Amino acid sequence: MIRLKRDKQYYKNLAAFAGWTLLIAALSLYFGIPIYQAHLVMHPTRFPIGDISPAGLDLEYEDVILITEDNLQLKGWYIPSTNRAAVILVHAYNGNRTGTIYHAALLAKHGYGVLLYDTRAQGESGGDLYALGWEDHLDIYAALDYLQQREEIDPTRIGLLGLSAGAKASLYAATQTDEIAAVVAEGTRWRTFEDMMIDLPPKWYIWIPTEWLSYQYAELVSGVRNPESMQQAVSMMPPTPILLITAEGELATSQAYFDEARGEKYLWIRDEPGHQIDAIFDQPEEYEKRVIGFFNQTLLEND
Repeated sequence: MIRLKRDKQYYKNLAAFAGWTLLIAALSLYFGIPIYQAHLVMHPTRFPIGDISPAGLDLEYEDVILITEDNLQLKGWYIPSTNRAAVILVHAYNGNRTGTIYHAALLAKHGYGVLLYDTRAQGESGGDLYALGWEDHLDIYAALDYLQQREEIDPTRIGLLGLSAGAKASLYAATQTDEIAAVVAEGTRWRTFEDMMIDLPPKWYIWIPTEWLSYQYAELVSGVRNPESMQQAVSMMPPTPILLITAEGELATSQAYFDEARGEKYLWIRDEPGHQIDAIFDQPEEYEKRVIGFFNQTLLEND
């Protein structure tokens, strides 16, 4: 048997090869995982509506189809108004309109018309790609247009209530038009890379390059340009009344948006960790008092 003589250079070369292999693998994971996560976010799971409907809560309703300006069909439900005012409900990411059905029941109990729909690329609505929520305000404008055509609705008395991704969409939509009379946004986190930096803990700074890259990837794949930051948009917002609901554990972004708002504004800070959008279930009486009180004040004050 022939035995090859392995000198020091051989082991140096082997160590160098192993080192470069590990480095390439680490960099692949470092940059690859955030891009893969962005890809997953852009393709949300479609959850079926099933047998759930407002009828299950003894509410009369109509099936509606909304058409967005980019020609998507959105499916939803409309509960008629008895007080001339209405609220558009915008559900959280990776869900559908059933995620706001109890909010709808609460509003309807107080006479509000309620329009709840499936966001693009989710539920039963059209669209194959979710561009990190950068186009969700177009869905809201389609809902707004629908309500403005209803004879029982005063078009100056239409508000928004959004949860998580729906909160971001609602708040941003209100920065772009003065046709929204009031906004309740619960769990409003970042919409852009710049917004994300508001409350990024120092221990996560190592991921800044990869997070930035994931936003660039989303722009490349979706064809939708990275928008202005929410903080900048809110700073130029019409004086639309807003109520921001936030958990203590994610206060930084909501506080930043709240500070920039120029109109009538309220901030409800709940003593909860992390990302929470369950105030209606955890504190139902307080939720009803604050949310209905806010909409009564902003949408019905002329009655």
